[in-house]
This record gives sequence, C-alpha cells and structure tokens, in this order.
Amino acid sequence: PVSLGDVRSVLDLGAGPGTATWAAVDACPSLVTATQIDRSRALLDVAARLGAATLTARGITLTQRASDVTSGHDWPAADLVVSAYTLAELAPGARATLVAAAWRAASQALVLVEPGTPVGFQHILDARTELIGAGASIIAPCPHETTCPMRTDARREDWCHFAVRVPRTRRHRQLKGGSLGYEDEKYAYLVATMRPAAAERPPRVLRHPQIEKGRIQLALCAPGGAERVVVTRRDEAWPAARKVGWGDAWRTAPEVDRS
Repeated sequence: PVSLGDVRSVLDLGAGPGTATWAAVDACPSLVTATQIDRSRALLDVAARLGAATLTARGITLTQRASDVTSGHDWPAADLVVSAYTLAELAPGARATLVAAAWRAASQALVLVEPGTPVGFQHILDARTELIGAGASIIAPCPHETTCPMRTDARREDWCHFAVRVPRTRRHRQLKGGSLGYEDEKYAYLVATMRPAAAERPPRVLRHPQIEKGRIQLALCAPGGAERVVVTRRDEAWPAARKVGWGDAWRTAPEVDRS
C-alpha cells in the first residue's frame, strides 16, 4: 500500500539529532523535503550539521522548527511522518495529542518507534488503538487490525518487540562500559497507512526461531492471532525456515504442524 519510491516529504516529530530523518533519507530515494520538529534548538542544530553534506548532495531541503511536539499544532503535511523514541517522554494526554496530530499530517504513512520494553510496547499498543479508531490500516508489524494477542499477557512477561544489531565505535564502548563491538537495540514499532492494507498479510515472526535437530519452531503473529508453526526437514518450507529471522514476515504458507 506504500511505496518508498513515492515518498517525497518526511516530517520528523521529536527529531532530536535527526536519526529518524537520516533513516528516511536512506530508505526513500525520491525524498525532496524534510521537516524536523523538536523543542531543543541545540539538538536541531546538531541535526543540521550532521546531515548538511548528505542533504545537499541529494538536493533535499531541510526545514526545522523549535517547538514542543505536545502543543497540538497542525504540523505541515508530509507523505511520511515519523516519531521515534518520543512517546516515552510524554504524559498520557500528550501522547494521545501527538499521535492524533501526527496522523492528521500523514498523507501516506505514519511510523512510530519506541524502546523495546513492556512500557514502550504499551505506548505503541495505545497508539495502535487510537489509530485504528481513526480509520488507519496497520501494515507492520501487525498482519491485522484486530485485538493484539500480546495484550492478553497481563503479567507482561511477553510483549511485541524486535531487535537490530548496532555496531559500536571505540568511543561508544568507552562511554557505555562495554567490551563488544556491537549491541542489540530492542525496539517496538508501528506503521499505519491511509490506504487499505492488503487483504492477506503474511504473519510476523515474533521471536528468534527455535532451532532443534530436524525441526524449527516459529512464534508468529498471524491474521487469526498468535500461533506456533513447526517446520521439519520434510516440509517444503524448510529452506525458508532456515533463513527467516526475528521480525521477518513469514511469507511461506506450507502444510506444516500448527499449534
């Protein structure tokens, strides 16, 4: 329902040093304008310095506004609206205000990203409910707009989140007191669109696949809810199961054991 090649403008709410903007620049080859909103003028200045060469080379016009994202302004419309690691800093009412304003500004898609903690997931879950109520289609990570199966875990021993491996520089290791050259950043996210999602969306792998001798077990969020799929060496899906990872869409629909 959304092609990154069609995205010509991005609005980054709570931009900080511009990390979400630069991710959009990398992912959207047709981008021509970027707008960053943050209450800190100092962070916006850092964002401008960090991205100056890249934006100039790509011919992208950057606009910045030092403003509180909780003000409830009608932000300038953009094909893609992004708010990353911002909801956790806000009070409940302010979070709802930001989500509503961000959705009004999105002409194609809204992307929300939060820390991959139970609290971060709850913020994403609350935003999901609000957006579905406003008529949004959820295209990732959820394959449906029905009740989130993770909501039923009242003890919060399990929650929907994913991970990406981030390389550490020498200075990064020193500042964090780490010895490894990488760290696994955990995050929860949501992508909502104006257009209707595809009628059939593939399930999402919710955890690292459990690999045993001759079998691989996948925990999935499917259109019908949470399910577990066991793929064995005898199944046609075996090669795909060996390659799929946590957070990937499970696009194979083989005849395998389900529970």
